[in-house]
Amino acid sequence: MRRPARPARPAQAAFAALGLTVGAMIVAACGTGAPAATPAISPGTSAAPRELNIVTRDYTYVPSTVDLVPGETVVLHVINGGLEIHEAILGDMGAQVAWEEAEAATIGHPPGPTPFVPEPTGFDGVRVVVGSGQRVDVTWTVPADAAAAAGGWFVGCHIPGHWAKGMVVPVRFPDGAASTSLRGARAGVVRGPGGGRLHAARGSARVPYIRGT
Repeated sequence: MRRPARPARPAQAAFAALGLTVGAMIVAACGTGAPAATPAISPGTSAAPRELNIVTRDYTYVPSTVDLVPGETVVLHVINGGLEIHEAILGDMGAQVAWEEAEAATIGHPPGPTPFVPEPTGFDGVRVVVGSGQRVDVTWTVPADAAAAAGGWFVGCHIPGHWAKGMVVPVRFPDGAASTSLRGARAGVVRGPGGGRLHAARGSARVPYIRGT
């Protein structure tokens, strides 16, 4: 006699969605090739940060590839053009996995303000939470070793259910690391609990939780 299947726990479902989303990105990359080249970037400095717009929608980002220069300072203008609350988490694949797992704990939270989610240990990216119709500006310095992350960097939204709907785009560094990030994901960088090889975010700089008002 077969035992009835047990429903998946939120964390397990989150990791399953993570794998499906990355798999879809890999298929798309294989079909279209690397993102088209953009004009040369003049890296921002602490005295003169480069301005960078990221627009969130339901459930995608504009631009479809975010260009960053390791070590530069940027002013992120994160604009929510969607009807739901969204976030932009810039970080490597290990950071994306950590945030997906952390925010899965908020599933079933009563309606109201977005619950506070502690920052994963060692996170050296940036997280910006923006309400519908709002804009949040954040000054941030890209880690100097960002391009060395084996799994690449991404911009992702981990409000429960959003990543599973495809709300993730790759980060491209001047050496073309966006396509490398997809190859890293294909090589098995992303695995579920107990599967090992989850790449932890590099560095120890801590970035404060930032959200719209």
